[in-house]
Amino acid sequence: MSNTDPIHLNLQGSAASLFTRLDEEKNAKLASLIRALAFIAIESAHSGHPGGSSSKVEQLLALLLSGLYAFDPLDPKNPGRDRLVWSAGHCTPLLYGTLVLIYESLSRAGIKFDKEKLNAIIPECLLKFRHCDGISGHVESIYPLADVSTGSSGHGLSAAAGIAALHRSCGLATKIWVLMGDAETEEGISYEARNMINTLGLANLIVLLDYNHFGIDGNINEVVSTPYINHWLGLGWNVIEVNGHNVAELLEAYKKAKEGFKNDHPTVVLCHGTKGLHYGKNENKSDSHGSPAKHDEYIEIMKKLGFNIPGIDKKIQDDLDFVLSLLDKDLAEYFLEKIKKGRELLPDESQQIAKMTQTLPNRPLIKPTAITRPAQLPPELVFAEGAEVATRKATEAWFKWLMTQSAFFYLGAGDLMKSILTGAAENIYGIINKDNPLGRGFRFGIAEQ
Repeated sequence: MSNTDPIHLNLQGSAASLFTRLDEEKNAKLASLIRALAFIAIESAHSGHPGGSSSKVEQLLALLLSGLYAFDPLDPKNPGRDRLVWSAGHCTPLLYGTLVLIYESLSRAGIKFDKEKLNAIIPECLLKFRHCDGISGHVESIYPLADVSTGSSGHGLSAAAGIAALHRSCGLATKIWVLMGDAETEEGISYEARNMINTLGLANLIVLLDYNHFGIDGNINEVVSTPYINHWLGLGWNVIEVNGHNVAELLEAYKKAKEGFKNDHPTVVLCHGTKGLHYGKNENKSDSHGSPAKHDEYIEIMKKLGFNIPGIDKKIQDDLDFVLSLLDKDLAEYFLEKIKKGRELLPDESQQIAKMTQTLPNRPLIKPTAITRPAQLPPELVFAEGAEVATRKATEAWFKWLMTQSAFFYLGAGDLMKSILTGAAENIYGIINKDNPLGRGFRFGIAEQ
């Protein structure tokens, strides 16, 4: 194996010695609270996606506890933050439950914030989940911990690839974290994204993959009949396998993934888990994907989780109040102290601008949409009146000129560069790849995404 080969590590059952100081009891309580809040949202709407939401709880919680994820809940759209993309865009009960836990912890610590300004999710938001005047059933990027609006499985990874390419090609150290389900691997757009992410050398992108074996209709083995790991390792990804419900193993994996393996490959953390964990009769079944429990079973589920809720039908507020009563000061402070470490990772915006200026000398740091028509057109954009000029020849000149006007203009074609004439512009800074990370041209190949 050369130092450019992708790495495969299996950390299942490992001691996870780097994070032995973490309080396992508190972590378990936090995970239970997030699940309970997610299940309350689903019960309030009698709709939603419990399966993937519950199976990913520890994956998201570990990221927040790790001190590796640059994020500040009081400044959630800080430009220096790491990006988090929910390719599994239906797992909003998990997103909202986690945000309620964060902002309720802040409130109990006496920290004031402007809910409207931050788009913070507070407890009463859960009672309007999937209502016309409430929070959406799919992820929207206006909220903290969400940087792309997603819904249907699969397309989030492609969006994350674009974000990762942008940041890496500007010399920024931003990490792009992607929460993804295993059934997404079935999609053509997912294959194209996995292939391109490695080809572009986007080692700043880390996928947290919920490997629970189920889609909506059944086991993914009915569709993916070859060894699952091959669909990642075979495309050049570093693969780290862990127990997806073991916070210590997840933390170890995240640390290794963020440090990287110095081989310019992206990394996927393959989180072996149980779909619909703790969600009653549908645990470890495909039916947990989008089938809310009946009210009586919901009560039983909550009590098995350790929440002796009132459970009176249509009085979900009482259940919510009871669950939050178990968020004591000690637990809230522990949670906030861990999140605080992520806030300390945020670079100052001026530092980022200085880094881009240093990385991209002589390239104007102007967004393409801010460029206006020059009072005097450059000669290459002037065509003789009445001359017959093919549209693609005119756009060829336009693209080439625009490439010199903005550091943030990118161009590519689906194996059609010679047909639609994007090559002249692409060649100014070259094609983005592992050897030329600061390029501005893309080679998509024959693709659908």
